[in-house]
Amino acid sequence: MKLFQRLLVAPAALGLMAPVAVNADTAFSSTTSLSGGAVFTIGSVADGGTSDTEEELYMQYGYGLDVTSSFTGEDMLYMGMETGNASGPLASMDSSVGGTGAITLHSLFYSFPVGDLEVTAGPLLDQDDVVAATTSAYSDAFRLGSMPYSLAGNETGPGVGVAYSGDNGFVGSVSFVSVGGSDSTVGIGADDGDDVSTFTLGYDGDGFGGGLVLATNDGEAGEGYDTFGGGIYYSPESLDATFSVAYDTTDPETGADATDLFVGVDYEVGPGTLSAAYNSTDVDGSDSLDSTGFEVSYTYGLNDYVSLTAGFFTVEDTSTGDDDTGVVAETYFSF
Repeated sequence: MKLFQRLLVAPAALGLMAPVAVNADTAFSSTTSLSGGAVFTIGSVADGGTSDTEEELYMQYGYGLDVTSSFTGEDMLYMGMETGNASGPLASMDSSVGGTGAITLHSLFYSFPVGDLEVTAGPLLDQDDVVAATTSAYSDAFRLGSMPYSLAGNETGPGVGVAYSGDNGFVGSVSFVSVGGSDSTVGIGADDGDDVSTFTLGYDGDGFGGGLVLATNDGEAGEGYDTFGGGIYYSPESLDATFSVAYDTTDPETGADATDLFVGVDYEVGPGTLSAAYNSTDVDGSDSLDSTGFEVSYTYGLNDYVSLTAGFFTVEDTSTGDDDTGVVAETYFSF
């Protein structure tokens, strides 16, 4: 799930977000909710390499709006918009959003139940919008993240997905996104348009679980790929902590195969959460593209709507032996 979607869903899950009640003749219905989120990021990153030209302290922002509507009480029409000014080394933060300041629509789809299944379809569906399996329970809100290949979410277009969640804990999903489907000269499933299919299977138990993800892009209009990854998570009863381990692989039609190992821990400390993660990326036949990274951060909620995160990360560039080391503080607002 995208960062802003996580921020905007959280208040609703806590029962804090009431539907917008307005005059029926002028605006939203009583089953429509408007929510938003913003993040202010300030920090400095020693940019490694040979020039180290981007070490200054600077600031960026991200802003998003979600509109959800229900027509039966069990369905959902979702529209997501966002903008930001991410650039430079801080553009690698999980919260970063590119843009020019103009809010743009990034997701538009409709979900509805069919028996035990949840069907999602729409003209703007991301590759990772319909994912039933949980491969990592790490907070994933600072610099490093798991499943960079199988759940990259880089493709968007007309799509459809089906998800299943059983009472016994087993879950599964399948989705199809046609990247060129909104182009009348290409169309959905065309010979000259990229189509990506994603399959997930997992189990969510009491305090533990895991999942597998397979994604494939047919490469009809670009460079295709096949990915496969999986992960597990565990929350012991004796500790207020969650441990996650994920492994992801990619096999592109052109270029070298690559693997990524991720380990993350979230631990409740005092009034907040201490998070730490490590990842290692290995690219076949190219030591210069290999990298390892480490991060540690602490998140504290000022109230139900504002939280602060401060942390440190370092990502080694094996091509030069220098590290990209950053100290970053972020303020999250949800409304």
